[in-house]
Amino acid sequence: MKSFKKVMILWVFIFCYSTGFTQNIQLKSKFEKIEIKEDSTFINEISILFKKSDAHRLYPIFYDTELEKVSNIRLYTKKGRRLKKLPVKDIIETDAKLDYITSKKIKSIIIPPNKEVKLIYTVTCKELMYFSSLHFFSYNEIDTLAYQIKVPKKFEFAHHTIHKDALPFYSIDSTKTNTTAIWTIKVAPLKVKPDPMQLFGIYKNMKVPLMRTLVMPSSYKSHPIKYMNDWYYKNTASSKGLNALAKRKIDELTADVTDTMALVHIIYKYIKNNFKYVAIEIGMGAFIPSHVNDVFINKQGDCKDLSNLLSEALLYKGIKNDIALAATFDHITDCDFPSLSSANHVICVAYVKGKKILLDPTDPIHREGTPVQSLQKRTIFIINDNGGSFYKAINFSPKQNEISYQLNLKADSNNMSLEGTFDVTYNGISGNYLKRYQANESKPEFENYGKLHFEKILGNQSITNFIVPNKNEQLHFKGNISINGKIFNDGKHKYVLLDYLPSLVETESRETLLEGTYLKNPFRKKVNVKLNLDEPIELFKAIKHNYKGNGISLEVKISAISNTEIQCNYDFIFNHIFINKENINKTNEVLKSFNKIINEPIILKKQ
Repeated sequence: MKSFKKVMILWVFIFCYSTGFTQNIQLKSKFEKIEIKEDSTFINEISILFKKSDAHRLYPIFYDTELEKVSNIRLYTKKGRRLKKLPVKDIIETDAKLDYITSKKIKSIIIPPNKEVKLIYTVTCKELMYFSSLHFFSYNEIDTLAYQIKVPKKFEFAHHTIHKDALPFYSIDSTKTNTTAIWTIKVAPLKVKPDPMQLFGIYKNMKVPLMRTLVMPSSYKSHPIKYMNDWYYKNTASSKGLNALAKRKIDELTADVTDTMALVHIIYKYIKNNFKYVAIEIGMGAFIPSHVNDVFINKQGDCKDLSNLLSEALLYKGIKNDIALAATFDHITDCDFPSLSSANHVICVAYVKGKKILLDPTDPIHREGTPVQSLQKRTIFIINDNGGSFYKAINFSPKQNEISYQLNLKADSNNMSLEGTFDVTYNGISGNYLKRYQANESKPEFENYGKLHFEKILGNQSITNFIVPNKNEQLHFKGNISINGKIFNDGKHKYVLLDYLPSLVETESRETLLEGTYLKNPFRKKVNVKLNLDEPIELFKAIKHNYKGNGISLEVKISAISNTEIQCNYDFIFNHIFINKENINKTNEVLKSFNKIINEPIILKKQ
């Protein structure tokens, strides 16, 4: 029964934090006093002052059993200017083991009502590199957040803060003695919406203030990149070394192959297609890979495991390569500062004919020699025997990701319908969102999904004879389309509506986009619609609309090819990956203008 109670408390926390129905815990202050020890461990004494509340509250302490120890838990209440100690009752410790988390536990502390209460506890950690960040945001309502970092002379403290402009108050100061440097930081933290994954140190799609930190030996003074590199290089050394079984398999796959890129392709494809991805662990297991032979035998691993195996397999065939830490598009920060908090991903970088080839074995549809979709314009930290280096991943150009639509339609004014065919081709990674769905579904399921998808994109019209490409082929869809209610007559004119034209951005359903929207890649979208009329019209001067901004353009042209055929073309170029402050206004201006064009009827004068 007690075990059941613990499990229920865990899931109550997760449910509450995920749905937003968390307890309204109001804190006056939180103070973390971090002391770096000479033996490369560190101690964090955390003091939290709770405001008065009418009811009991549960306060969770999440910690990593692999690296951290929580001790000396105390409760106090204020009595005048003094603190009176309170009994600590019913500390419930619960395992927080989920599918992707193996070493987290929760200590649940009951905070009594009707008084200001101070909670003090100590967290001891044996791995100095685990001190990788300071949060300047909070899930609870908190007035003041403060940190003190005490660093002995044998170490140096490096730091970098992101999104500092989101803080209403921020101050940092430092003092030095002959033996110690003390850093004091105070902020009014940014309140954020609770999410259960944040409680386990997994931050997705958050643009919040955070200080990335690195404490390194003084011998690495002014060389934090080299220290981070050397630490990771040393810690991963014991996970390398293919055994005879793994080598024999690689030899079988690459028999008689000598071309370097061909070898890369074969080995990369083998690992992507034959090894199951399992998600991360917490603790050092989140950063240091399992031994390559264990991964090979078990046929599974996460990004660091599979990248390490890929690296060793390539090295065995004489292909120089390195492991790299990376930050995907949804991580809290870019990987442009040497700290474990900078990265949430690991890839392999092969060197072929003087070029860096980025390889992500957890991405089943990535093609070697092209940018990794989730890392476009993101920085990676390459771990090597030369002290490490940062590298900015390239991105696709809009031209490489061209989307082409061709519609050939015939008008039936009596039935107010347009009947015809459509043909769609996705180049580069423009259709990756469809490829990912196709890779995980049966052909009938994907056909049904694709039919509904394009019916929605083409103005909720009816599609029949829908044909989808086979897996691993270029995405080229076609079918018949029936469009109703978009053409009609009066005595002298025909009226044609174009609101069935494919939307400019088909991965988003909103008419305008929000800041922070991830559009996955730059792209160019070219649409051509030929409409054969059932009676002649007078020729008219071409109707043109042009919009241009930084990295975005739209050209629309509606013209008469003959007295029985009109043509509508648009060419949309979007050279961004995210909607941000710099492009949001122009992007939404173009989207609104396009919607206005297609929602206004074209008036054609009959001959």
